[in-house]
Amino acid sequence: MAYVEKNLAPGEEILLQPRYHWIRFVPAVLLAVLGVVLAAASGLLVPAAGGAESSLRSPLLLVAGVLFLAGVLGMAWRALVDSFDEFAITTFRVIRKSGFVTRIVRQIPLEKVQDVNVRSTLGGRWLSYGDVELQTAGSDSTVVFPRILHPEEFRNVLFTHTRPQGMGTDGLGGRSATAPSSGASVAERLQEAERLHRTGVLSDAEYQEKRQSLIKEL
Repeated sequence: MAYVEKNLAPGEEILLQPRYHWIRFVPAVLLAVLGVVLAAASGLLVPAAGGAESSLRSPLLLVAGVLFLAGVLGMAWRALVDSFDEFAITTFRVIRKSGFVTRIVRQIPLEKVQDVNVRSTLGGRWLSYGDVELQTAGSDSTVVFPRILHPEEFRNVLFTHTRPQGMGTDGLGGRSATAPSSGASVAERLQEAERLHRTGVLSDAEYQEKRQSLIKEL
């Protein structure tokens, strides 16, 4: 089971799981294709035996083989490394897990997202890929999702869910995951804050700040 699915909080649902675009494989593919072209050219243009030109055949084939092998290994490495990365937008937060040797997980509560920027080149717009940058409230204020498929869908889902539709609601018309009902007691709100802290939606500092404000209401 994937990291995101294993770490969902009770009542939390996945809205979107963006994926990397295949454009990330292009440099390695081009290297392998260059090896194939060089091998074909050496076979067609350089004599197999006889003459001074035939001495170039073996070095060209060796270089072609190295290029092809490097391209194949590059594609395999890219696929392996990318398989460890997971992105998700849920009803509570935005999750970015990355890292092959060292795991790095960013979890951004939806209410902390301040702005979303999509950066796409002309080729990116044609092929439907680009970078998504989230501006958040916090010390590490920028989170980048590089070269993902359909970045506009990422932005639209996030805006739909975070756009205020009314007091105490989320962007989809349901009750906000962090906004308790108006009739909730202080004890119930403390329990809710503790649950959100335990599931990673609230950081340690945010939890302590929320806890102190609720204690003052007692």
